[in-house]
Amino acid sequence: MRWGFAAEEIVAYSDEDEWRVDAPTSEVVSRYRAEVARSRELATTHELDSPSRTGGRFPDPATAPTLGRILFHLLQEYARHVGQLDVARELIDGVTGE
Repeated sequence: MRWGFAAEEIVAYSDEDEWRVDAPTSEVVSRYRAEVARSRELATTHELDSPSRTGGRFPDPATAPTLGRILFHLLQEYARHVGQLDVARELIDGVTGE
């Protein structure tokens, strides 16, 4: 949301540290909650048909999707990854969800 919709300049991780976290769990959770709060703020202060700002992920107005499209994309991504986690969970002991 910050990079794609608000066009904020952010650095999520360096290429060599993509899968490494050198922070306590409490800090990771705190950062996550801060991102959730910022995303909620952006989602609740703009209309669904508001185009994203340019300069972050999207270089020009022609490529800038609306907030609704970005939120739908996020929903799809979460659903896909939760499905992958469900498979990992099942591999632990064979128990499946409903």
